[in-house]
Amino acid sequence: MRVSVVVPNYNKERTLHDCLSAVYAQTTPPAEVIVVDDASTDRSRRIAAGFPCTVLAFPVNRGVSAARNAGAARATGDVLFFVDSDIALAPGALAAAVRTLEAYPDCGVVQGIYDLRPLYDDGPVEAYKTLFEHFWRRRATGVTATTMFALTAVPKTVFDLVGGFDERLRDAEDVEFGTRLPARYEIRMSDEMVGRHDDVDQLWPYLSELFRRAVTYAGAVAAARWERPAAGPQAPDRTPHRVDLGSVVGMVGSGLAVGTAPLVLVSPWLAALPAGLLAAVVVADRELLAFALRHRGPRFLLYAAGLRWLTHLTEFVGMGLGVCGALLRRVRAVRSRPVAVGSRR
Repeated sequence: MRVSVVVPNYNKERTLHDCLSAVYAQTTPPAEVIVVDDASTDRSRRIAAGFPCTVLAFPVNRGVSAARNAGAARATGDVLFFVDSDIALAPGALAAAVRTLEAYPDCGVVQGIYDLRPLYDDGPVEAYKTLFEHFWRRRATGVTATTMFALTAVPKTVFDLVGGFDERLRDAEDVEFGTRLPARYEIRMSDEMVGRHDDVDQLWPYLSELFRRAVTYAGAVAAARWERPAAGPQAPDRTPHRVDLGSVVGMVGSGLAVGTAPLVLVSPWLAALPAGLLAAVVVADRELLAFALRHRGPRFLLYAAGLRWLTHLTEFVGMGLGVCGALLRRVRAVRSRPVAVGSRR
């Protein structure tokens, strides 16, 4: 299989050199490397020019969906390997992707995991985010239900069949892609495809990103469950995402704990309700917290528990708004449908 590597980039001068160096150091060399620069204002284009890759430069910023689509349209390989420009692949990542696609002919998407170590260690927020992403992705190894395109390989025929990314989306576009993947294709997570990620390292940008993705993700998944696709090659029965009971308990428990906290003003005994809800959140996250304790120690465990609670709370609000927005759009769509002739009495 000929592999075309597509690297969407926007203002990643800090990591782009490491990203491309890792791509060209693969044990299975790519057939071509296409960097799509999304109107960067830093040194990104000069850095990319130092490598033997094709550089597509957008005159205006169009978002990661448009960047990936442009790279895929230019690619000539049998397999599209998408890697974000803030990730440095382990040397065997491309070879692992090819092995997986050859071993499982029904596999339409194979995606990798983040290394436990960030590309650059910039503090506790990034340490938590990297640890969580590594834990969550490794636990999902094998057949999974959600697509993520930070480091992901797709046969070009499958990508073209799905129709690429929705260029209206700048968050959760990779998840939405999976909702249109025909059900006959498997989505696989491979722990042999590894990359070191330079993740967000400040609290407010982390929570803001999380909130935006939660709103978009909830809307996309809700719409995918409610709406049947138009007739065509895509199967209408793909479940876009399995319900993760632990995540649901964490989000709902965190949200209700905040909502019931004022009951303490009515009676001190009612403090047992939010305390019990927080205890349920800890139980739901016990595997992740134990993982944090093993790898980072007791002090980091306390930090991770607090940040995990903030994460749940942010997702609870974002998911709620996303589902409400999807429901409102559905109601409006139903009301705007023309009444069939003869249906009125």
